[in-house]
Amino acid sequence: MQGASPAVKRRYWWRGFSTLSRPPSQERPMISLPLFVAGMDDLRLLMLSLKTRLCPACGKAKSLNRHSILYGNDPANAGGRLQRGQRVFCCNRGNRGGCGRTFPVFFNAILPRHSVTAGILWALFCLLLNGFSIKAAAEATQSPFALETLYHLVTRLRRRIDAIRSLLHCQKPPPKSPRSSPLLHTIEHLQTVFPLTDCCPLQAFQSFFQRKLMG
Repeated sequence: MQGASPAVKRRYWWRGFSTLSRPPSQERPMISLPLFVAGMDDLRLLMLSLKTRLCPACGKAKSLNRHSILYGNDPANAGGRLQRGQRVFCCNRGNRGGCGRTFPVFFNAILPRHSVTAGILWALFCLLLNGFSIKAAAEATQSPFALETLYHLVTRLRRRIDAIRSLLHCQKPPPKSPRSSPLLHTIEHLQTVFPLTDCCPLQAFQSFFQRKLMG
């Protein structure tokens, strides 16, 4: 555009073309779409920056668009629904060249495919560390879920311990513990890697590793 007339330059400047409005060195880097975000504020920011994200399936740039809202059961209200995140669409229309697939972006408090939230499950785990049984912990936390549901979740997590511990060990070695239960040792390892701050360690795990805790 160096040889273009002033009128042409003004026209392109008015349209906001990045080649004239900012040097190439200041272009935003393209990064992949996350699976988890911390909360509604982070989700809003992500929706505003979708054109700087790559499709997780086809790797296409500038093809992602906002899609429908993700809803699920609300544990606090029987029959209610809770926003769990947002779907994103990789546009395959026109010249976008996307794959046409949709992808979920979850809040990190959500355990995908489960109504039990990370906070409820972590409260149960803390009581297990204190010597409670699963049944006693469920009663102490006044969980709205059936006891069989919590047993099922704990069983699923036991099957995931190898994968979870491998990720945690990349950050910090496991703490020394006299406990013989692999599940309780994993809970302590989560506490060591993600000390309680703004969210529980299960939420921090999903945000940091961008992996589903329950697989």
